[in-house]
Amino acid sequence: MNAPAAIVSPQDQPGWEAQYSDSVMDRMRYTCDPLADAVATRIKRGRPAQMLDEVYARAKSEGGVFSDYVDHCHTIPSWVDWQQVEHAARVNLGFANVRSIALLVSSLVEGYSLSKATHVLVATGRLHQDVLRRVYETSQMTHNMNVPGGLRPGAEGHRTVMEVRLLHAMVRKYLRAQGWDTSLYDEPINQEDMAFTVIEFDYLAQRGMERMGAALNADDKAASHHLWRFMAHLNGVCEEMLTDSLDEEIYQYQRIRERQYSPNEEGRMLAQAVITALARQPPFHLSEELLFELSRICLGDELADVYELPRSAFWWRAVMAYKGMNRLAAFSHYHVPGAARASEAMNIRMLRRALRKNLPEDPGKRAFRHIS
Repeated sequence: MNAPAAIVSPQDQPGWEAQYSDSVMDRMRYTCDPLADAVATRIKRGRPAQMLDEVYARAKSEGGVFSDYVDHCHTIPSWVDWQQVEHAARVNLGFANVRSIALLVSSLVEGYSLSKATHVLVATGRLHQDVLRRVYETSQMTHNMNVPGGLRPGAEGHRTVMEVRLLHAMVRKYLRAQGWDTSLYDEPINQEDMAFTVIEFDYLAQRGMERMGAALNADDKAASHHLWRFMAHLNGVCEEMLTDSLDEEIYQYQRIRERQYSPNEEGRMLAQAVITALARQPPFHLSEELLFELSRICLGDELADVYELPRSAFWWRAVMAYKGMNRLAAFSHYHVPGAARASEAMNIRMLRRALRKNLPEDPGKRAFRHIS
């Protein structure tokens, strides 16, 4: 059994209760990303890399909404601490193995329990069609972000986040043209949904890592929150939904889950499809049975049972052994001189090889052109 998830009370910060009231959050479900959406109305759908090329070109020749988008993405907020950003990127690389597994079998899969957000994926065919390519594209984004200097304006990670933001705007444009029913599902990829995506990459990834034996220290958790707060800003999350601390992010998670948690058949289908598709795939080559058991220990039995994830006493013992290995690796990371740097160097090479092997060789055929 998993230990209960951390509960953060609004008494810890009195302003949170009003900040995340239902009236505010309801408004966030009808607020999207005006800057990116204005660009999307003026360009044709294409590969995200091609769309961003067009945006840059038209920002120079026309200005207007194109310049607004570029300027927003290239203007660094005063609160950004580059030392914290680089610190978090090194932590992500040092723990890349267990963090990647946590993102896939825990964070991503828990996101399918929010039925309205999940319907966007079903409506567009994303993930349940060509599952592996979508997963590797997400890995490409995080890899490019975590390479040293990757989120500096003009760097490949920064560019990839700008491309992802345009992709989301194009998905909204497409769904609206197809008659998206806001009375049932609210706006597609709205501010509340965008905030939860950031939570998946930060708090839920940390929680999954911890449940698999790799607990980060307080400094690393704070740095990770800072990196993902900056990434949220770049990706169009509005000021009202940017959290100031990990505790606030956990409270935001609790509120969104209270409001939107409603796992259904679509979520079960996507969860099982992703886990099955990842079986024995590089760079980890883990069996389907082990991935199901890892997902179960990360999610907890309640959601795992809703998703009908199978149980296995044999693979549960394998997970316990894996947890022990992760505890030892985490101890080495924090206490053995040189271990963290060695892990970072090894993991960045491993991830680069996996991406180059599993994404199109021709950069022009990739959704996101660059692999750092």
